[in-house]
This record gives sequence, structure tokens and C-alpha cells, in this order.
Amino acid sequence: MLPETLTHSKISFNLLEDTTVVTEQLSIKPLKIVNPKPIKNTAICMLTNYGGGYIEGDAVTLEVSCATNTTSIISSQANTRVYESNGIVCKQEINVKIAANAFHVFLNDPLVMHKGGNLLQSNIINLQKGAVLLFIDWFSAGRTANGEVFKFECFDSSTKIKIDSEIAIWDNFKISPKEIDLLSPGAFGKHISFLNLFLVGDQENEKIVLLETCLDQLEITHKDQIAYNISRTNVHTIVGRFSATNISVLKEVVTAISTILSHKSLLGFDLVDRKY
Repeated sequence: MLPETLTHSKISFNLLEDTTVVTEQLSIKPLKIVNPKPIKNTAICMLTNYGGGYIEGDAVTLEVSCATNTTSIISSQANTRVYESNGIVCKQEINVKIAANAFHVFLNDPLVMHKGGNLLQSNIINLQKGAVLLFIDWFSAGRTANGEVFKFECFDSSTKIKIDSEIAIWDNFKISPKEIDLLSPGAFGKHISFLNLFLVGDQENEKIVLLETCLDQLEITHKDQIAYNISRTNVHTIVGRFSATNISVLKEVVTAISTILSHKSLLGFDLVDRKY
């Protein structure tokens, strides 16, 4: 009998002595997963893409498992690009399971929607009690440095995060440039890059307390180019919304967050500093 066709990429993080390591890694095209050596007991996986981005009909499903007491981060080697698709929808689905007392960070580079791009994105994350998640998802309205702004077909994203099967947040974000003038003052105006931050876990957890305190004290430069709000929406969840007239402004925000994560009780190293 022929083996069943594999359709899902997979990453499994487990604890080996005191260090989190990747014990399962499977890349299904067009997704490619790179697994650098763990740093400060933290396992790292970097996502990249064969061909540099998604084209018409590409579909990616990634399943992530974080075992009890693990510390892990998933990031990307560069921007994720969605190219012209002739109306055909590309799909990206990420499913994450985080066991008790695990700490997981998802911090990719921005998703860039090229002219004619069409993407349906779904993030589904389940945490057990005691787990902590920092999830950052950001987006650019095109190759803005070249004047390409909101020229894509559609970007439709849904993020659902649960704790012990109870919904902590369900966030939907859809942009269809042909249906509305997104550069009007009633829409996004001059803002062309957006970042969503979700911090989820027990509000008395040491990591949550530290991250919440640091986020409250986040220093933002170029305040005339950015609009943002960070607030606790319920006992389990802190939500940050950022939008800016220039993607470099949001890169400063991400750099500041990465510096926070270098604290010894979190990741113990600065991801952005390591990458660049």
C-alpha cells in the first residue's frame, strides 16, 4: 500500500533535559522550515518559502505542537509575499497547540500583499491553562516604497485563540480594495502598515506580568506617523493595535518588543538583533 499523501507541514517542540528542542519537523511545499540551534534553552524555527512567496492556488497548512514547560519561537527569514494570482485565492492556515506552562512566541516579518494578490489566512491557537502566548501578525499594503499601495485583490484574516476550549479572542480582519477607497480619511487615510499583537495567558503569570508592564511602558518614536492602542480586553488577553504611515515605524515597534523578549525569564535573547 502506498503511504498516505502528506499535506500538512509540522513542527513539534519538546523538552530535552532543560532545553526545548524540535523533535518533529516536516516541510510541505511551498513552505520551508529552517531549524537553527537552540539559544538560551529556547527552540527556534524560521519559516521561509520556495520561490520567495505565494502564487495562485498555493495553500499552506502548518501544525505546531508545544509540549509542557517548553519555550519556543516561530519567526521568518524575510517578508512573506503574496503575488498576483489572477483571482485565485492563496490560503495559509496555522494551527498551534500549547500545553500547560509552555511559552510560545509567534513573530514573523510582515506579510506583503503585491498587486493582484489574494490571500485567505486562518490562525487557530489552543492553550492549556498555565500556557503563555505572544502572537504578532503584521501586514503591508504592498511594495509601498515603489508606490504600490492597496493594489491587491483581497486580504482576509481570522485569528481564534482559546484557553481550555474557551474563546479568549476571535479577531477578523478583511480588506478588499476594490470595494472601498482605503486611502480615504474614513478608512486608513495615509496608513499603509498594520500590526496586531495578542498576549494571552493567566494575568498573574510571571511572564504575563512582565510583558504587560513592558508593553505599557513601550516607547514609541515618530508619534506623528503611528496610531496605536494596547489594552486588556479580558482576564486572559491583552490586545495591541498599531498602524503607521511607514512600515519602518512598525519595525521599530517590533525591535522594541524583541528587546523585551530578551529578558532572562522570557526567551533570553533578542531575536531581531540575532537576525540582523
